[in-house]
Amino acid sequence: KLKIVKEFSHKNIFLSLARAATGRTFVGCSDFKIYEIELSIAKPELKEIGGHESYVTGLALAGNVLVSGGYDGKLIWWDSAKKTRMRSVDAHRKWIRDVKASRDGKFIVSVADDMLGRVWDAGSGKLLFELRDHPEMTPHHFPSMLYACAISPANRFIATGHKGGHGAIWASPSGTKARQPGHPPMHHGGPVQRQE
Repeated sequence: KLKIVKEFSHKNIFLSLARAATGRTFVGCSDFKIYEIELSIAKPELKEIGGHESYVTGLALAGNVLVSGGYDGKLIWWDSAKKTRMRSVDAHRKWIRDVKASRDGKFIVSVADDMLGRVWDAGSGKLLFELRDHPEMTPHHFPSMLYACAISPANRFIATGHKGGHGAIWASPSGTKARQPGHPPMHHGGPVQRQE
């Protein structure tokens, strides 16, 4: 059972968040900016860290490093303590939809509308391997979108999921597809009714 202990509002849309073990929270916003907020105080305020050239749709913490992804296709590494930009990578050729960090903080996974999952070294920003095999078009011939990713607790598997309601499970660190779970199509972007 959940109960609201505090509410906080902002004029723009929060599109992503990452929370540190200390309680510090980072949010990515529709105003293209990344903010830090301390929710444990009576009157929390947003403190700007930096931003992207478009919506900030993914945030992941790898130790003290915050990695942000945006609709500009970039991944940006931030020193969360100093609130400074460390590096920027042209990560994808289309909108980034999600960014996740492994529990040990060693690697980052990003997924985007170019239908690629990419795995990055969290320390250096070097591309380690790609996750390729999601179809670029829906069954009704609309461009698909790669929405989500997740990493198993022991870093052995990475999961990705796209607009058509299908996902894939990849072995790590090889990047080979381990399984493709089936699911009824949820949304094709076409004229037919959605299956829920």
